[in-house]
Amino acid sequence: MLVNNQPNTALAFGQIGKFPPIVPKLTMALHVSVILVALSMAFSLFDTKLFGWHPVFMSLGYILFMTEGLISSVMFRQLDGPERVRAIQSHALLQLRAILCIIVGFAVIYWNKIIHNKQHFKSTHAKFGLATLILSVVAPLNGVVSFRKLGIIQKFPEKWQPRLKWLHRRIGALTWLLALVTIQLALPHHAVHKVLLTPLWQGSIAAIGM
Repeated sequence: MLVNNQPNTALAFGQIGKFPPIVPKLTMALHVSVILVALSMAFSLFDTKLFGWHPVFMSLGYILFMTEGLISSVMFRQLDGPERVRAIQSHALLQLRAILCIIVGFAVIYWNKIIHNKQHFKSTHAKFGLATLILSVVAPLNGVVSFRKLGIIQKFPEKWQPRLKWLHRRIGALTWLLALVTIQLALPHHAVHKVLLTPLWQGSIAAIGM
């Protein structure tokens, strides 16, 4: 993120200096893992066909952007004032990128089913995917309501406001975890299975979720 045209490293990593010394190293390892897993899946599973765009956009949306957004949401809780507002805006931008990728990924697989005259939401993966998609829309809408700078949350009774923020955090975390489960359900399928890479993806996604 740029602040006054200069990169603000502390803000980008959510003022990790306020955490125990091991946290910056673990955070960096998580950043690298997320990028490697998401990009390797996107490039390896894309086969130039319509279906190939589905794993591309879903891996970018959920594994890359949504995970990075989740990391940022944990880190900015240490911040206050204008710096916190900028960090929340950065978090929102990551989640916006995530939801755009997810919508495209869903549209691709939906249209692919229509073209091949197949039924929708029949497999376990598809059913989990539908539940994840719904939560993926609910969570950012709740986030918009919870962002005090927009002035929406102030329209609710004061005693409700902490609950709305708590609900946003819980729905966001649930959405992300459900997404990882949904991806795990898809990886053994013959359409995306890779003999050497699939076990690595499965292990990496499980590790990221922990």
